[in-house]
Amino acid sequence: MRIHASRTLLATPHPEGWLVYNFLTKSAVLCSPEAVACLQRLGDGAVGDDLALPGGEAERLLVDSLVENDLALIEGSEASAREDEFLRKWKWGMAAAALHCATLNCDFMSLDEQAEAQATLRKAGSQPDLLRRHAAAATALPRPGSTLESADLLPTMLRRRTNRVAAPVPLSLQQLSDCLYAGLAITGSVETPSGPLPLAITPSGGARNPYEAYVYVAAVADLAPGFYHYSGYDHSLELIRGGAEAEPERMLAGQDWAAAMPAIILLVAHLERPMWKYQDANAYRVMLIEAGHIGQNIMLAATAHGLSACPTAALHHDTVCRNLGLTDVLHVPVYALTLSLPGAAPEGEMRVVL
Repeated sequence: MRIHASRTLLATPHPEGWLVYNFLTKSAVLCSPEAVACLQRLGDGAVGDDLALPGGEAERLLVDSLVENDLALIEGSEASAREDEFLRKWKWGMAAAALHCATLNCDFMSLDEQAEAQATLRKAGSQPDLLRRHAAAATALPRPGSTLESADLLPTMLRRRTNRVAAPVPLSLQQLSDCLYAGLAITGSVETPSGPLPLAITPSGGARNPYEAYVYVAAVADLAPGFYHYSGYDHSLELIRGGAEAEPERMLAGQDWAAAMPAIILLVAHLERPMWKYQDANAYRVMLIEAGHIGQNIMLAATAHGLSACPTAALHHDTVCRNLGLTDVLHVPVYALTLSLPGAAPEGEMRVVL
């Protein structure tokens, strides 16, 4: 049996030693100088039973503790295989990897907890300015012109709102179709030295188009409940898993309003697509920004139909992956948008509209 120090560790000094964090497993452990020294000795791997450790039996117990806390790994174990796969596929460096892993499967406050926390902060002191205003000497711009008005673009933008209360009305297939097309349709291609690249309806860094869209359908006319994959090439939906046992609330990190939504669009990034072309970590930021381009188009299409599209990045990634059958470490849920006809809040409750 061989044991090696994990290769996905970060360490910061602490008054009592070092705080060591495995960003892949999100395990944080306060380590003594002896434990850190032991990790250094395990850097190249070590044989278990006949390993000559300077600390003898005490250090063997220390190694066991490091393994138990995911700071050291037994070669051939499931944890070691997962780390090997991640490091083999990840191309954007350890800083971006740490940021990426830190955002997965986070715990989020409920709306009531958020309201209570914000009220406490407000009592404690003033919050930062949310807008920057100009002095009177600034140059005033013309009001929106006739081009925006005649195209109905500005009125649609002004009507857009996030309404987390869904009316008990199914979506039409046309409504869902238009939202998917506006956000993710492939409308052309271009020849490049690397071959033909798809041109999407929204901008994509290097035309790498990292996002695949999945739709959880609870109540859409002419569609059976279940999970579907959307093809922007074919503008079609393919059923990948039938039935409505989908844990919508759990997928959206405990946001209970999600359970009433007739459809949820889930954007899943395929990180290998931009990684193939771009080796620098800035591509990770570009990939995240692209979800906003897609989401905005979906929201405007929904608004044009009188619907509300509620965007959220509060996801429980493992639950989403389980429901969609995703197993590749580079296939990552990033963003979700619920679709519904806006409804009225139950009597005595506040409707959350943003």
